[in-house]
This record gives sequence, C-alpha cells and structure tokens, in this order.
Amino acid sequence: MLKKSFLVFFFSLATALAENKEANALSHNTLETTAAQEVSLYEILAYAEQHSPALLVAQTTRARAEAAYVAASALLPSNPELSVAAGPLLGQSGTGIGVHASLMQQVHIAGERGLHMATANQSLRLADAEIQQARWEIFCNIRETFYMALLAYERLKLAQHVFNFHSEILRVVERHIAVGETPPLSLWVGQAETAQARQEFVASQQAFWAARLQLAQLSGWPAQNPPAPKGLLGGPVALPSQESLVEMAHQHLPVLQVASAKLQQAQARLALAKRNVWPQPSVGLQYQYEGTRSDTPRAGMMGATMLMGALSFSIPSFQTNQGERALSQAEATLSQAELHASHKLLYGRIAQLRSEVLAAEERTRAYGADILPRFEETLLLLRRAFELGEIDILSLSAGAKRLLDIRQDALNAQHDYFLALINLERNVGVGISHMETPQP
Repeated sequence: MLKKSFLVFFFSLATALAENKEANALSHNTLETTAAQEVSLYEILAYAEQHSPALLVAQTTRARAEAAYVAASALLPSNPELSVAAGPLLGQSGTGIGVHASLMQQVHIAGERGLHMATANQSLRLADAEIQQARWEIFCNIRETFYMALLAYERLKLAQHVFNFHSEILRVVERHIAVGETPPLSLWVGQAETAQARQEFVASQQAFWAARLQLAQLSGWPAQNPPAPKGLLGGPVALPSQESLVEMAHQHLPVLQVASAKLQQAQARLALAKRNVWPQPSVGLQYQYEGTRSDTPRAGMMGATMLMGALSFSIPSFQTNQGERALSQAEATLSQAELHASHKLLYGRIAQLRSEVLAAEERTRAYGADILPRFEETLLLLRRAFELGEIDILSLSAGAKRLLDIRQDALNAQHDYFLALINLERNVGVGISHMETPQP
C-alpha cells in the first residue's frame, strides 16, 4: 500500500512538473505574441493614410480624370489640315500645270471648349469623392478590426487565466490523490478540464494573431511583425440624437458626396451633348494657281493665281447628336433618382442602426464593469472551497463553466456593441466613438 501511494505521489509530481512547464511555455508564447509594437487607433489610422494598399490604389484612379481634363484643355478641337493637289492642264490653248492648296482649321463657336473643361472638372470632383469614400470605408474596416483585436486580446487573457486555474486545480487533485483524499476519477476530470482549457487558449491565441495580421494588411503594416492594439475598450459612449446624426450624415457621408458628384457630372455631360448639336465650322485659306503654255513660241507661260478664304460646316439636319443627348439625359435622370433615394432612405437607416447600438449598449450595461474582477474572485473562492473539501471537482467544474459562460457573454455583448457602433459610423460618415480618429 505504501509502495502504491509512493508511485502515485511520484506520478503526480511528474505530471505537475510537466503541467507547470507547459503553462510556462504557453505564458511565454503569450508574451511573444504581445511583444510586438503597440499602436493606438489614431496611430494605425495615420499609418494607413500613407501605406494602405487599397487606399493607394484608390488614389491612383484620379489620374484618369486628370487625363480627361488635359484633353479638354486643348485650345482648338483638332489640328490644322493641309491639303495640296497638282496636275497637268490640257486645253485648246496649250498645256500647263495646276496647283491647289488649302489650309483649314476646325473651330468651336458655341463654347464647347468651356463645357468640355466643366465636364472634366466634374469628373475630377467625382474622382475625389470616390477616393474619400474608399478612404472612409478603409478607415471603418481598420476601426472594426482594431476593436475586434482588442476583444481578441481580452479573450486571450481570459483563456490563459482559465487554463492556469484548471492547471492549479489539477495539481490540487493530484496532491489529494497522493494522500488518498480524492477518488482517482477526479484526476481524469481535472486532466480533461485542463486539456479543454489549453485548446481554448491556443484557439484564442490564434484568433488574436489573425486579428493582428488583418490589421497589418488593412493598414499596410509589415506582416512579418503585425502591430498589437493599444488602448482600452471602455464603456458605451453617449450617442447624438437622431436629428444630429442625420445632419452629420448630410455633411460628411461620402456616399452622398459621390451621388451628388455623379449628378453634377451627368448634368455637365448633358449640357455638352446639347451644345454639340451646333455646327463646328472649319475656316482657312485656299490657294490656286493655273499656268498654261501657249502654242505660240513667243507667248511663253501664261498663268493665274487665286487666293481665297474658306468656310465649311455641316448642316444639323438628320444627325443632331440624338443618341448622346438621350443617353446623357438618362444618366442625369438616374443620378437624380439615386441621390433622392439616398436622402429619403437616410433617416430610416440611421434610426435603425442607432436603435441597434442602443440595444447592444443595454446588453453591455447589464453586465456592468465589474464582471471580470468578480469572475477572478469567484474562481479563487471556488478553488479554496475545493481545497478545503467543501465541494467536489464536478461541482467546481460546473461552477467554473458557468462563470466562464457569463464572462464570454459579457465579451460577446461588447463585440456586438462595437460592431453596431462601427456600422452606425459607417453610415454617418464621421467617427462618434471615444477613440480619436482623423476625419476625411
């Protein structure tokens, strides 16, 4: 019996050392994970302003509108056209040579150049609005990922705390088994709980690493050493009123700015299409020379030179730019309808999103700010009760699981709250949370 107890004690001691080594290794990995450069939300947004791949691609789209403006700024619509013709003259009075030359230049007489430049300016304005829309979308994605990374780090710390708790309980079980105070079944339960806690810890560690990688990809940060979020999630923020949010959206929402720019561009194209119905004449000079050689030897070469001004233009009769005018009118009508619909639906959409934020806020407040301290304190009380033999390991396991579920629910409530808040900000066009954000 003594030999058996000694073997059990020896086995328990070896298991405890192995578990302690494993816990230290997991803790070391956690420290390595969080040893990256810590950045605040403002810092990561400022970095993304200069390095975000998606934002850099969006900014290059302005080159197309700039090219259209360069094309529209040409002083004349086309290059001068020179034509020359020469050939022999054959007649009763003799033979000779004829030369004809003309220089023509097409001109605008109805202000088409100004309308072309106005249309190009509207294209530049639309390109800038689309860049701001892309910028705001990228910023919202970074803000969402930043919040999710902070939550992932909270889940990681919780998983590490639970793993350490079950590792300590397992060592207590092994000590009790060694002295014969606990049935061997408790060892299996303790080992199973510890293994499950370890799996949760590894999954949480991977989730935090994935959130950091996504933050690096969105901001353009080197993926070899992705940043770690710095800051506190904090509690819910005071939301502006419904009317204030709608007013903010009218002023800042990039989608509305893009819709307005599209309408103005379509109207400029329609005005240009209507103006292009006007004739575009070509003006120039014509030179003509006809020289003949008489059959009389003494007469020599006889010639005539003619210099004339020239004007040519098309008569708008059958082709009056009908297709382009109809298409431009349709685009203007569609842009007007889209802008009107966006403004009309804005109030209801913001009202819905605001209600979702308020509902998630109520869930967050229901747990209060002291869930985590009570969680740790209650786990400590459970451990002491188990060490004193007041509860068995099954009761301890059930109690710890219930506490963990409550803490996970609290984190899920925070998760839903920040997602709803970011979604509201995405549709308002300006940050309203407590974390500082550079605005577009």
